[in-house]
Amino acid sequence: MTYISRANGQSVMAACAYYDGEQKYSEYDHQWKYPHSQPERVVLHEVMLPPNAPPEYADSERLWNAVDAAEKKVNAQTARRLMIALPRELTYEQNVELIRSYCDQEFVSKGMICDLYFHDSGDGNPHVHLLLTLRAMDEQGHWLPKAKTVYVLDENGNRIKNKDGKWRRQTIETVDWNDHKYGEIWRHNWEVIQNDALERAGSEARVDMRSLERQGITDRVPQQHLGPAAAAMERKGIETDKGNENRRRIGLNKMLASIKKTLKGVTGWLDELKSIMQHQEVLEHPQQYQLIEVMQSYMAMREAGREYWSKYSRDKAGINDLKEMSAALIFMKENDIYTVDDLSAHLVKTKAEIAAIENNIRSNEQSIRDINGFFEAVEVYNELKPVQDKLDSIHWKNPREKYQAEHADELQRFDEATKARKRVAKKYGITLPLDKAGRKLLKDKRAELEADNGKQRPQLETINKSLSQLNTLRYWTRKVVPEALEDRSGFAAELDTMRAKRELNEVIDKAVTAVVHPPEERHTEPILPDKETEKPHR
Repeated sequence: MTYISRANGQSVMAACAYYDGEQKYSEYDHQWKYPHSQPERVVLHEVMLPPNAPPEYADSERLWNAVDAAEKKVNAQTARRLMIALPRELTYEQNVELIRSYCDQEFVSKGMICDLYFHDSGDGNPHVHLLLTLRAMDEQGHWLPKAKTVYVLDENGNRIKNKDGKWRRQTIETVDWNDHKYGEIWRHNWEVIQNDALERAGSEARVDMRSLERQGITDRVPQQHLGPAAAAMERKGIETDKGNENRRRIGLNKMLASIKKTLKGVTGWLDELKSIMQHQEVLEHPQQYQLIEVMQSYMAMREAGREYWSKYSRDKAGINDLKEMSAALIFMKENDIYTVDDLSAHLVKTKAEIAAIENNIRSNEQSIRDINGFFEAVEVYNELKPVQDKLDSIHWKNPREKYQAEHADELQRFDEATKARKRVAKKYGITLPLDKAGRKLLKDKRAELEADNGKQRPQLETINKSLSQLNTLRYWTRKVVPEALEDRSGFAAELDTMRAKRELNEVIDKAVTAVVHPPEERHTEPILPDKETEKPHR
């Protein structure tokens, strides 16, 4: 809910033109106001009048020109405007009945004129825009003042004087429509009447107009209201800051839902693992530290280090922690990694597999280069052999040296091609000069090597991903129990050990007691609360 205010450079006729999709003439500033939007999206427009309102005000252009004429101040507020999302579960006819009933109950019956615009572009977002008058009317349909000045009276009904001898006065509003309480009342009543309509229509959907925070929903981020300008740009395919922010929040909500689902799937495995851990005596053997305990302690250390961060930053970091922990738990389960000792063994094994595959790929690539070089050398050999033959045919010293000097570059290339040709031919048992059988053999060999590398590269990528996850687990372990991994030495390792122990001792009392907390238990406040921009949540 907002107000149209001249102080902000706003015009009620401009709003009327925009919502109606048709140009309107403003008698206040003698200008045409243009819609800048698609008129086809306006599926219903009507003005709802209280009994004492002049019937000609059913024409929105006459109505708002009359409102402008009644407001004399250059900074006056001319109208109240609301945008209300309609339930997609109802038909057009049902939504029309719903919004008419609501407007009559909440606004028209109180004396307001309600200018209603029903928009539906067929994109699953039916909604209405409302323009409401701010002044009351008398029985003759004349505008009443928004406020009036009255004398202040004592308990006996007598006027009271100020110290300067003048009668004390106060300004009071003629209507209470502007009281802040009505925002909450209208919001609540819209929830009630909407849910009643959904129930009558046989729909199981329900609307809750409370914010995510008030609903106790902490694992979802509210979206921003785009507003008419940004919405129009988005419909045209033009990205806006608000649109990009909403897309970011939608992606964040999807990620949260995915993490929550993932964590739920591994809870049973974690509980079983915890029960096994309770019967093991591993504290005196660092290599037997359970990785679950390591993860708990490390996440607690990270959380403790964010004490002075902003709430937004803490929540964002907490989400990233959940994502990392979820991926780590799935990896551990799939690979039967329970202890630090298991982690070390997998690291050694994975590094050996990577080294073997990389060596094989490099060997294949070298052989491919050799074969390609051979074919190039054959071409150079055939091209420059006449130059070498000419040199061999010259037996006199001076002419021979002269020819050799003139063709030095060509002769050098021929010599290099000859050596390369012989080297590859010897490696693969090729008889020179190269015949069709030899050429086919080399081409087949090259194709075989390329196919082998094509199979190995995806394998290498998969194993490297596993190594990345193992390295993450190793990093967490070194932060919590540096002495459990023995593949580091020197001053740096000793320093890391001392630092990690100190950090652990500072937060060990704050370590979480459960293996994994669901997102709804992790936060006590919603992420990115935005009361001003929240939409109704179904």
